[in-house]
Amino acid sequence: MDCRRVTTLTTEYLFGALDFKTTLAWRVHLLDCSDCVAFLETYRKSIKAIHALPSKDIPSEAGNRIRRVLETRIKHPSPNG
Repeated sequence: MDCRRVTTLTTEYLFGALDFKTTLAWRVHLLDCSDCVAFLETYRKSIKAIHALPSKDIPSEAGNRIRRVLETRIKHPSPNG
């Protein structure tokens, strides 16, 4: 497994959504890759920081626009990442 694949699968890893073989390969990669370990720690800290933010309801129209943008990006990802 390479660094790109590890970063792509980080969310699934953290939520326990990877199969055993992929989880094992993900963990083995981190044993020898300090860059991916740093990425994982930054990712975890970001999640923690986001959860610490106060929660406020957003207007439904804004939520609908955000949802449409995300759905479009999921269906048609940018070739540049």
